Amino acid sequence: MTKASNAKSRRAVRAVVIDVSKKAPTLAPGRTEGPEPGHSKEIPEDPFVQLAETGNIIAPPFDLLTLAMLEEQNTELGQCIEAMEINIEGFGHRYVPRYTEGAPASVKEKARLERVRLENFFAYVSMENSFTTTRRKLRADLESTGNGYLEVIRDAAGEIQGLHHIPAYQMRLGRLDELPIKVEVPILQLAADGAVEVKRITTWQRYRRFVQSNVMHSAGLTYVGGYQLRWFKQYGDPRVFNLDTGEAVEGAEAKKLPEAKRANEVMHFRIYSPRTPYGLPRYVGNLLSILGDRKSEEINFATFSNQNIPSMMLLVSNGQLTQGTIDRIKSFVESQIQGQDNWSKFLIIEAEGAEEGEDGGQVKIEAKPLVAAQHDDALFQNYSRNNQDKVRRAFRLPPIMVGRSSDYTRATAETSRKLADEQIFAPERDNFDDWINRRLFAEMGILYHKFRSNSPNTTDNAELVKILGGAEKTGGMTPRIARMMLADILGQELPEFPPEFDEKADTPFSLLMAEAVKNKADASEPGQQVTALKALETIDRLTAGEELTDAQEDQLAASLLQANRYFEAQWRREGQR
Repeated sequence: MTKASNAKSRRAVRAVVIDVSKKAPTLAPGRTEGPEPGHSKEIPEDPFVQLAETGNIIAPPFDLLTLAMLEEQNTELGQCIEAMEINIEGFGHRYVPRYTEGAPASVKEKARLERVRLENFFAYVSMENSFTTTRRKLRADLESTGNGYLEVIRDAAGEIQGLHHIPAYQMRLGRLDELPIKVEVPILQLAADGAVEVKRITTWQRYRRFVQSNVMHSAGLTYVGGYQLRWFKQYGDPRVFNLDTGEAVEGAEAKKLPEAKRANEVMHFRIYSPRTPYGLPRYVGNLLSILGDRKSEEINFATFSNQNIPSMMLLVSNGQLTQGTIDRIKSFVESQIQGQDNWSKFLIIEAEGAEEGEDGGQVKIEAKPLVAAQHDDALFQNYSRNNQDKVRRAFRLPPIMVGRSSDYTRATAETSRKLADEQIFAPERDNFDDWINRRLFAEMGILYHKFRSNSPNTTDNAELVKILGGAEKTGGMTPRIARMMLADILGQELPEFPPEFDEKADTPFSLLMAEAVKNKADASEPGQQVTALKALETIDRLTAGEELTDAQEDQLAASLLQANRYFEAQWRREGQR
């Protein structure tokens, strides 16, 4: 055989090698090995099918890869999913202290060390991406398939050291254990003195396993990449499992099993559905709208590409065009109808009479344009618009969130942002924060901080000024309270108070300003002392609930403004030291 024939043979033959030497999965109770009599014994292309037939996993109600690919088929779905990603997970996070500012110095020092530990942990919680990017991937899986998975990675000592995102379309749920097992679950318990401690409670839990495969199966197409199965156990399950077979290993066998063969834990997030242990995406009721919108786009594309209605008809009465004329017209239209050099060109059209002889009849040639009958705009515009609105309403998103802002004013835009954050995004952020604080931080032994996701600033600044001003007049606003409010509104951590000011941070602004005016009054200028004393007297009347005259209110405002300026200058000087 020549070299050329060898090369041709290598191009024509392709082999897919599948390793079948792995131990067969354990059969579920009541199942028999292999198909029952009367069924084909062909090996399924998708290994998930075989696992579902043996009862080891639960088949999802919809093909997960198909759901993950739907945003490629629809112009609205991808924008909705991305809007959920950005507004829920895209603003980062911060750590809120659990302790009060009056806590002992020893507690503050432990909290400082714990904060350093948190900063280091979340900086490299995933070696591939930042924690915010990992959260966005998890959210994208949740919104497209209804399910999301985070792999929990522990070190040799059993401490959590990382979280890894696993694509949802590759995962399947194993059957739930028939019998619960007795386990100890760590929880964070609040003591009477305000302290938080980790306490382990004994409870009975039923766990399930999870399996991952790199076989992509969708719409009858299977892509095999040296197919493997990788088993995981549920987060919190203390048992040891073999990651290749999914079997539990106990006793001496568990000690002999190397760490590289032990299954890791997985945390399963889902959009709850009452009919399946899998989650279902929010848009699942609008699948026909998504597919129908795709079909309408394909029809429009085919219509514009093929131009079903020609732009002109050439009508010949009482005769027929010669073959040479037909060829000339065809060549002229295909090659010479475009370009600036063709403005003065003309086409000669010849026709023959229907009857032979001198009196063959008069031939009439007429060119009739059909531009009015052509489709000059896309079809199914109302149908497509209604489908897009249905998809967007499935996520309960206002139109401005997906780029439709042509008919929005500033007032309606601000209202839409605030309403969407209150009704959609904030509850989802709270759910994720609750999992971090209740499950992850309890396992890690985090006592002095809470995890909180940042949010956009949707507060009306004018209303905020009124609230702060009203609270200040009644003596209810302190620097520490104002600081906490600003941290929540701005979604970021503010610098600590200077040590010399920390003791005064819980004193109302009005009293601090009046005291500053009194202490800074010069003895040689009794007018300043009188002004300070009058201001204190006015504050006493205000806190007692008495009404002030206009003159007293003006005097108080001037005094507070002067003290405020002094404090700002003093604080800047202290901060520069």
